[in-house]
Amino acid sequence: MRPAMTQHIKIECPSCSPEEKVPHELVKFGISPLVHCLECGLVYIVSGLKVPEKISVRVFVNRIEHPFTHWVKLNAGELLREDEEIILDKVKTGYGSPFVITSLQVGVRRVPSALAEELDTIWARPLNEITFAKRRKIRQKHPMSFENITSTAGTSTASEYLEVVDES
Repeated sequence: MRPAMTQHIKIECPSCSPEEKVPHELVKFGISPLVHCLECGLVYIVSGLKVPEKISVRVFVNRIEHPFTHWVKLNAGELLREDEEIILDKVKTGYGSPFVITSLQVGVRRVPSALAEELDTIWARPLNEITFAKRRKIRQKHPMSFENITSTAGTSTASEYLEVVDES
């Protein structure tokens, strides 16, 4: 099952209504767009379909304190990539920081880049939290890590430093 982000259009269906426009779900954009008739369930390729100029895409913002979902309108044909910044409406989000795209979801797959019309969900984080998270990931070497332990060849053993005393 596809996520909630869908584009609906009204076109003629060759099966149930060849003369009247009925609602369809746009399943796949591109040169050969694939549509699903919501009246009869027929899935077919449409020729000559005009892609809308603006596409609504869901943005899931993963904030440390309060994650939220927001919808953003993007231009059709706009290419988005991971690690790019995206600006969301400050009034609606209540958050003035730019956001960094951490992942792009097309259907059920995560992809490094995609056109706006192919996207189902944009996953993002506030820029200031990305910097904080990357700083947290830097770890110091543990004092007993493999790199800090020297080989035992040529080193003294504990028995060399201890004197054995016979108390009998």
